[in-house]
Amino acid sequence: MKQLGGAALGSALFSSVASAEPGAPAAAAASAKAPAARSSKPNILWITGEGVPTAALSCYGSTLIKTPNIDRIANEGMRFENSFTTNALCAPSRATLLTGTYTHVNGMTTNPQDTIDQETPAHFDASQLTFPKLLQQMGYKTGTVGKWHLPANPGECGFDYFVYKNGAGGPYYEESGYFKNPSLGSKEIVKATYPGYITDNVTDLVIKGIEEIRDTGSPFMMMVQFFNDHRPFDPPHKYEHIYDDVRIPEPATFWDDYSHRAAPAREARMRIENMPDFHPPSDLTGRQRKQWNYQKFMEHFLGTLRAQDDSVGKLLEFLEKSGLAENTIVVYTCDHGFFLGDHGWFDKRFMYEQAIRVPWMVRYPGMVKPGSVRSDWVVNIDNAPTVLDLVGHEVPASMQGRSLVPLFKGETPADWRKSFYYHYYELASPHWVMPHYGIRTDRYKLISYYTINEWELFDLEKDPDEMESLFKWSGYKVHPAYEQVTQDLVAQLKQLRESYKDTSGLPVKMWPLGSYD
Repeated sequence: MKQLGGAALGSALFSSVASAEPGAPAAAAASAKAPAARSSKPNILWITGEGVPTAALSCYGSTLIKTPNIDRIANEGMRFENSFTTNALCAPSRATLLTGTYTHVNGMTTNPQDTIDQETPAHFDASQLTFPKLLQQMGYKTGTVGKWHLPANPGECGFDYFVYKNGAGGPYYEESGYFKNPSLGSKEIVKATYPGYITDNVTDLVIKGIEEIRDTGSPFMMMVQFFNDHRPFDPPHKYEHIYDDVRIPEPATFWDDYSHRAAPAREARMRIENMPDFHPPSDLTGRQRKQWNYQKFMEHFLGTLRAQDDSVGKLLEFLEKSGLAENTIVVYTCDHGFFLGDHGWFDKRFMYEQAIRVPWMVRYPGMVKPGSVRSDWVVNIDNAPTVLDLVGHEVPASMQGRSLVPLFKGETPADWRKSFYYHYYELASPHWVMPHYGIRTDRYKLISYYTINEWELFDLEKDPDEMESLFKWSGYKVHPAYEQVTQDLVAQLKQLRESYKDTSGLPVKMWPLGSYD
């Protein structure tokens, strides 16, 4: 086995992993249709990855894996360096992408299940406003394929074409468990079976849906909702063993003992060491099991991501061969980030960087300058307003995000955000992450675990790995040098909750800093 130390994480690992690359993805099936004439309305191909952190994409500097097809969207368009999700969980984030609202507004505060004591049962009212519904009013035909995960009929949420897999995870070669509508525009849901690997099926069904819509003469908006780099992390057979001979170095925070943070970090049950997924040998010590699980987890995760990148390549090739590329906006983002062993964890949920940062890139010939990079802050509530603005629809006042179109044109509005608000709700098995909300600014991050009245404060300039909270005594007292900073952040947090009309959770309340002196 190739042994690579932490210092070799850059060029050495990239070379080793690159040597496992079996070649370019399979070519897309060429469309039998004549090249489409350019419409006055642009088409939209919206790609949502499943839990892909920026650290796993080579266009964001990853040395873990090459992602040439996803990178292509960035290289031929614009990539955002500071893009965030407001609730790092699958269904809540996907609901926000559709509605342009926080989850306390759209109702999808958690995944579709009851949390402890049924405190936050999630719901998604299909009658509420979504950007696909507004596109339909403009003459678009809309589609979604892949992960749905919302307790609502896609046809009632604004989709003319839909195929989705039941649930949130694998197995990914299971041909049953698919649901679809039987014809374009139907709201009926029928069962379907599709043999093969789920990511390949999603890609082929997206192409099928686009071709059906083209036959109507309408512009399309198609959402591709990837699924597979989610537990159980099963890669396609062709990628099951390509990383077997590569030792992947653990991240710098892998051995975090949570001794300098609030109790929720210690109590969460999402540690790599305890993952049962890969059936670790019974004779391993705790540290050995943690390292063994990490290698298996990363081998599987990278294999699933390779499959997604292949599919992006196939979709881009389809657009080119169909004559659609020049008039199709291509967006790539994700529902949330993911801990790849960071802090000794897998999964997401916490308001730490690896979970809240998501990729965001757009390719639109004629508007977006190829190879451009922006540092402006974007949030997933901005996605729906951006799509509407791009096609010339007024952004409804009920949407809480802002259009990114000015940024695409190289302009930053004077009042553009310099902070963002986060709120996570789901206290549930098997991860048991405490509910919390918080504010992130350019330098600081303040987190309130409001059900237990504990706080965390990080100075991201001095502590970018978020290893030491500046609160002591279980969050009742802050480091003296940060008392004024904390007061300012608390005031901003209250203001953000008020501006977004978030009365969920408990009100912002911090004990006086001198109460326990």
